[in-house]
Amino acid sequence: MILFSTEIYKLLNTALTELSDSQQSGRTPHNPLSEAHYLGAWVTTAMKKKRFDPIVVPTLLNWQRQARSLGKNAGLKRQFIYLEKCYSEVLDENKQVQAVNKNQLEKLYAKLEEEQWMVTTDLTVGERLNRHSGGKDSLIVCAQQIVDCFDEQDNLVTPISLYVRGNQQQIIDFAFAQNLLLYKKTDYKSKVKYHGEFVVYPNNDGSFLPEFPENQTVDQ
Repeated sequence: MILFSTEIYKLLNTALTELSDSQQSGRTPHNPLSEAHYLGAWVTTAMKKKRFDPIVVPTLLNWQRQARSLGKNAGLKRQFIYLEKCYSEVLDENKQVQAVNKNQLEKLYAKLEEEQWMVTTDLTVGERLNRHSGGKDSLIVCAQQIVDCFDEQDNLVTPISLYVRGNQQQIIDFAFAQNLLLYKKTDYKSKVKYHGEFVVYPNNDGSFLPEFPENQTVDQ
């Protein structure tokens, strides 16, 4: 089965490698406008020729729209370098997915508590939950999901929801430090009042791009 994470990494690596080859051969000048034109055309050609699995087509379509509406301001090269770097840190040395373990989430909870977040993991999230945090940033994880979503080896086998109120970028950064990718479903309205919802998928593999940290440096 083709996984989104490995397929999108292959796509990013291929695009950047072929851009570099085109520049080294003299076909594409080393400037932002030429690079933008190249990658915009590359994305369109990749779809027309069906170079990659259909699972990444929605992402390609989004990049195509960005390239057409924003031109060089779409920053496709910067995006591709950034995403490739982020994925390379959560994939293994062979650029394959790795299991997500309960211990990674527990370390995330501990880090958030150090930063004065209110972390709640002992409540069941039903159709609607209202949890007051007294002004603190808040993370709520359904107690029943914690039981149901992991196997006997404590590996995540079904997606688990994290309900977040407060500094979203901070929890994204802390999760990434534990090799956890957070996939955003909603910023605000969810089953938990005033909380947004993020999902952690088994093997860090959703079917679209996750949220990534802001502190990743990108060299162009």
